[in-house]
Amino acid sequence: MEIKSETIINAWKSSLKYIFESGEDFTDENNRVCREVLNLVIEVNNPGEDITVAVDVLNSFKKWVYPPLDEIGDLILSRKLSPTYSYSYGPRLFNFQNTINQIDNFIIPLLKRNSFSRRGIVLVWNPIQDSNIYKRDVPGLISIYFKIRKKMLNATIVVRSNDIFFGWPANLYQVFVLQDYIAKKLGCKIGSLTTFSNSAHIFKDQFEDIQKVISD
Repeated sequence: MEIKSETIINAWKSSLKYIFESGEDFTDENNRVCREVLNLVIEVNNPGEDITVAVDVLNSFKKWVYPPLDEIGDLILSRKLSPTYSYSYGPRLFNFQNTINQIDNFIIPLLKRNSFSRRGIVLVWNPIQDSNIYKRDVPGLISIYFKIRKKMLNATIVVRSNDIFFGWPANLYQVFVLQDYIAKKLGCKIGSLTTFSNSAHIFKDQFEDIQKVISD
């Protein structure tokens, strides 16, 4: 299934509605009833128009502590591991295995050299750390693919497990922050932002809140 929208909020609502109506239920390893669709593509053509709106909606419920936007952004730009989290994306992107800065030393030079390159991919999943059947806390975000078309920087992210209600808004904001960082270095505009979710899901204990978002 592919959902296309100009804005974050419309893409979010459409995706939640699709999963709510078409997903299949199962009980996951944390004993939560999960409604899932597989291989969901969500494309937002103009993410900058309302990049914070979905996060603002989640905060408006005042039922949980959602990280502030500056913290969410820092987690993908910071070269150092946050002491609050068991992993964060920034160190894996800017200092993968203490070996390579995938953004400053690969993506930006690559796209400066050849704006039509199809090689602009960075990895978050680290098999050395994450391919362990006994490890529970591993990244949902697997990879990000950057490409320039029509002088605009587009980003596509692959997510193995994506909580579309609670996690997707933060994922979108984080990748947009990174996309903006790279676009400024390249001197181009931000284009589309697409997520490919192998498991796109919502949880039964949040169905009431999800229905409020869909119907609003």
